[in-house]
Amino acid sequence: MNKIKGICGLILVAAWAGYYIHFGIDGSLSQKTEVWGQFGDYVGGVVNPILSFVTIYLLINSIGLQRESNDNLTSEIKRQEKLEEYKKFELRFFRLIESQEESFSRFKICISQKENDDDHLDSNEGILNGGAAVTFIEDCLLPLKEAGVSKERITEWLHGLDDDGSYFSLVRRFYLILKLVDANTLTKSERDEMYETLVNLTDIKVISIIAILSLHYDWYAIKYIKATKILDKEGVREFVNMYKV
Repeated sequence: MNKIKGICGLILVAAWAGYYIHFGIDGSLSQKTEVWGQFGDYVGGVVNPILSFVTIYLLINSIGLQRESNDNLTSEIKRQEKLEEYKKFELRFFRLIESQEESFSRFKICISQKENDDDHLDSNEGILNGGAAVTFIEDCLLPLKEAGVSKERITEWLHGLDDDGSYFSLVRRFYLILKLVDANTLTKSERDEMYETLVNLTDIKVISIIAILSLHYDWYAIKYIKATKILDKEGVREFVNMYKV
């Protein structure tokens, strides 16, 4: 602003100096009002257009600065909105992981053990929950795989253990977390980072049973999980390869 004021002052001084050089070096101050009127017309005619141009320039520059300020404010508002949305996403993400952990504590399978006592056949049913249930499935699958049991028979055996839909419930919760991540991340690196977080925060037994179920069921949720390539990540791929028939 001081620079503009200096320029305006120089313009005014230059106009006066020009008039004095041409008309006032050998003369004296006039006592006639019409002469001063002519001087005023000269100064106004020379200085006013220049100062008007400077004023218009300042106005345009002010409008540009105001627009830039508005753009910055709009960008900041959008950034804050995006940040708030991301905070909401993170909150929902971690809540879903907590919900997955709670759901896994209710995960159960029903096994039947038959014992022959004095030629009498008894059928005793047992319930295994959470990690113990997954460990039982893991311990049974490897011998079945080594014995060359077909995939169809293993699938039938798995299905027989699931009396109340625990498989689908667990898979669906994992699927919903992936859906949330995909809906709230824009770049592949962001998705990969959240996938990595999901794998790291998910119980290893949950990862194991999801890998097993992905080999034997074709639910939509399973297809979606496979499409995300999360089962190809290090630490997950090993489970898939271990139980692949």
